[in-house]
Amino acid sequence: MKKIVFAFALLALVGCTKDEAPGGPAASGSGAPAAAKPAEIKPAEAKPAEAPKPAEAPKAAGQKGLDAGQVIVGYLQDKTDEGQCAALPVPEAEKAKYDAAKVGDVAKMMKADVVPACPSTNVVATCKMMGMLVNYSGPKYTKESAQKHCGENRGKLLE
Repeated sequence: MKKIVFAFALLALVGCTKDEAPGGPAASGSGAPAAAKPAEIKPAEAKPAEAPKPAEAPKAAGQKGLDAGQVIVGYLQDKTDEGQCAALPVPEAEKAKYDAAKVGDVAKMMKADVVPACPSTNVVATCKMMGMLVNYSGPKYTKESAQKHCGENRGKLLE
């Protein structure tokens, strides 16, 4: 689980660096055309992004620990521990930065599988670790064993 947290943080840092680099030189070279291009792209991206939001809302609505204004961009099922599944929340404004390829890269680094959703049955506890929401499912985990594992990984069990 520590690897998942590290990879997600690394992905966030790398993603920010990539997004800032193209904007910086383009903005300094010719300010008006560079500003026009993102404006053209954003409406095109906003329309397709609006369509999936209703489909994602029911999944995210049941996710404990999801803060207001956040959306889930992916779910990672631990390959070695079927009792753990992590939801990757980000601010809704940053959702476009996290496509399927980025979530897949995180999954590879974490030795996890990308799944359509985390199991919602038998969830005994949810842990917030470095911004991720990890659901612990029974019968493998009890609330006590989930709390112990969460604490060992410097997370906070959500009540």
